[in-house]
Amino acid sequence: MVFELFSTILIDGAGAKAKKSSDEKKLKEAEGDPEKIEQILADIEKRKKNGNRFVLCLIVFALIYIISVN
Repeated sequence: MVFELFSTILIDGAGAKAKKSSDEKKLKEAEGDPEKIEQILADIEKRKKNGNRFVLCLIVFALIYIISVN
């Protein structure tokens, strides 16, 4: 069970790295449009917050699971 959680975190991290390179490409394409750049940066920030919440929830769940098993 715990290994499944950690594998989920690793897969999510790999996806985040691919998305980061995609975002960099989008930012280069939108150099002349400040509204589009602002939108892309807002999407990046939203994704970071959601990712942080996801990892925090997984860690809390893993701790509760470990405590309940013992």
